[in-house]
Amino acid sequence: MKYCLPIVLICLIIFSSCKNHTKNKDLPTDNQVAAVHDTTQKTFQPSREAFKPGNSNADEDSQWTFTKAATLIGLGNYDEAMGYINQYIEKNPEDGNGFFVRGFIYEQKKEYEKAIKEFTEALRLNAVHTYAYMYKGEAHIYLKQFKEAYDCFTKVVQIEPKNMYAYYNRGIALSNLEKYKEAIADFDVVLRIDSTYSPALNNRGNVKFLIGDLDGACNDWAKSIRLGNIASEKAFNHYCKGK
Repeated sequence: MKYCLPIVLICLIIFSSCKNHTKNKDLPTDNQVAAVHDTTQKTFQPSREAFKPGNSNADEDSQWTFTKAATLIGLGNYDEAMGYINQYIEKNPEDGNGFFVRGFIYEQKKEYEKAIKEFTEALRLNAVHTYAYMYKGEAHIYLKQFKEAYDCFTKVVQIEPKNMYAYYNRGIALSNLEKYKEAIADFDVVLRIDSTYSPALNNRGNVKFLIGDLDGACNDWAKSIRLGNIASEKAFNHYCKGK
């Protein structure tokens, strides 16, 4: 699976961070979301191949219909894109990419249950469709179905052991399952792959805070701040300054 800049298509956010970690401890609100809106951060991107027909035998009209849907997605016109991808699926019901794209549209519209249904069908047709696993996992995160999200991201790392975004997202799921040591281990993997990925530093700091490792949390938040991640600032200022 390739990671490329969105030439024609989509700019995606990854996932929120420790949204539900504040049950027992008061993590500052400003630090409950990783820098997913920070355009300086690298995020998981589907390759353009995910937005092309997976059926090599698709006729010219079907190929045009799929391309039109992808173009409209890139423009943020999801309702019109849905009409075109529905036409494509009707003619090409065995192409998992069609269901993936329809699921992607539903996810952008925040219709997560419908998105999961489409991604499940995409995976029935193509069991190694890692994009479908990634975005299905994201939908489960939004629905707070963290065990299901964990399972999706685990599938990705089994197929692509160096996919740092899958480890990162799985760390988020594990954090919400209160499996803190396992979450830290996944964030560690991310940072071995890319030591400058500040959302992983921020969230590893959050988890360390939750297990009572304030020194470790402050160290991670400080590194995250130096890399430009403002999500860590309030926690660092509140818990670490002057300590």
